[in-house]
Amino acid sequence: PSVRPGRATAKYITTVLERLSILGSGFLGVLAVVPGAVEAVTHLQTFRGFGGTSVLILVGVATDTARRVKSELIVQEYDKLEEFYK
Repeated sequence: PSVRPGRATAKYITTVLERLSILGSGFLGVLAVVPGAVEAVTHLQTFRGFGGTSVLILVGVATDTARRVKSELIVQEYDKLEEFYK
């Protein structure tokens, strides 16, 4: 947004990618620690098999499902517009 093509664009993209990498690493770090922390606080061993990888897969599936539902709703809106212009 409002960045001219050339070096300014390259710098902008680099900055955005660095921020995303930092946020992603922080998220993965929290994801790895949370199951152990919950187990330590609650003294329940229920979370022993529910590790960070499982949570990461669940979040990925939920995100993908939400994205697909949203795209399906958008397609339905286009279908309504198509009907309107016939």
